[in-house]
Amino acid sequence: MPSFDLGSFVARAATLVDSSPPATKQETRRWLVEPFLETLGWTVRADSCLPDRVVDETHLEYVLTVESVPALFVAVESATESLDGTRANAIQSAMAWSGVDRAIYTNGRDYLLLAGSSELDYCALELAELEANESVIATYSRAALGQQLGRHTRAHVARQLAVERPALTDEITDRLTDAVAQGEVYADEFASATDRFLEQLLVTFAEYESSRPNADTDTAADVSVQFSESAITDDSQSPPSGSVSSARSDSSGPEQDDDVASGDAEPETRTDENAADTDATDSDHATGHSDTDATGADSTAATDDGEYVVRFFNERGSIGAVGHSSAAGALVEAAEYLLERGLAGVEVPWAPDDDGTTVLNDAPVRADGSPMDDPKPLSRGLYLETAGDIDEQAARVEALTERAGLRAMVTGDWEPK
Repeated sequence: MPSFDLGSFVARAATLVDSSPPATKQETRRWLVEPFLETLGWTVRADSCLPDRVVDETHLEYVLTVESVPALFVAVESATESLDGTRANAIQSAMAWSGVDRAIYTNGRDYLLLAGSSELDYCALELAELEANESVIATYSRAALGQQLGRHTRAHVARQLAVERPALTDEITDRLTDAVAQGEVYADEFASATDRFLEQLLVTFAEYESSRPNADTDTAADVSVQFSESAITDDSQSPPSGSVSSARSDSSGPEQDDDVASGDAEPETRTDENAADTDATDSDHATGHSDTDATGADSTAATDDGEYVVRFFNERGSIGAVGHSSAAGALVEAAEYLLERGLAGVEVPWAPDDDGTTVLNDAPVRADGSPMDDPKPLSRGLYLETAGDIDEQAARVEALTERAGLRAMVTGDWEPK
């Protein structure tokens, strides 16, 4: 475990809070948060500390990096303010989107420690409890995260793209605007296209295999942590909304000691529209497909040993993803996900267009009464047509998502190799 003088920091910070507490967020950052980060071995006055960055439309006061790879998100409120549940869940969403698996949300008096990305664990501590939980705090130190990021992976690229995406979008848009006559007329189109490109590039480099819960058995839980004096609140003073998993991803994440349990509320399990859901299933992944087989025959039909991922977006950004080893299975998972998020009100029988194949019905038949080719039952008493090749199934995913008022991106083995 890294060695650092956490006791001295707690003593100094407690004296400061009791005698002359910071009155602004800037003072909280300078007098409480930055000394805490320095205690953990981070250098906040170096190029490795990126101040005031936006990830997935979530503002972060610090992004701490290890050899340019984002390792730790830090969000700050003024010492005079409570931690906000809405922001806590936005941080969780930024972690799920970027793959950065450590974050600290603090006002200098209270500390919400988040660990994991698609499967999230959290620990709520007050300032006086930090020293007693040094083993938990140590997992957020420069030494510990530096060791964790010692081997370069494609996921590290995804982390960097997530953090640098706003700046890259602006830079590329400016270059495109300057490159063509009257480019300013098309600047908005350039920016939109560039942002979509970077979004897909980020998804391509993300490691779906790591820390992926099983979609059939794992559920998400709200960040409903509360301190003894309601340090985390939202606008309605109710527990924070959003979704994280209450299961601990590994032994390196936050661990709840008995003596701090009284400061934490048990997470409430539910599904929320703004949650960043699991990226895909835990066991259904392997190889891809090609357009033709050895005989030249078309082989775009779904296989059962691939990785078919669907990521969902609203106007704000990524809100979750599902996946399966077959395209038909991913289509079913996507339909179930969407039934919780706007698709449930669809009138059946439903087809993507007036002349198209019936996709959803309350019986395994088409609108004309003929049987569906490959119907699969859904949880709400509906049946989903899953027959067709990969392109048809991908189009069906996109049509269902659009009907729910969202946007879908299919990746993995949906795309021909």
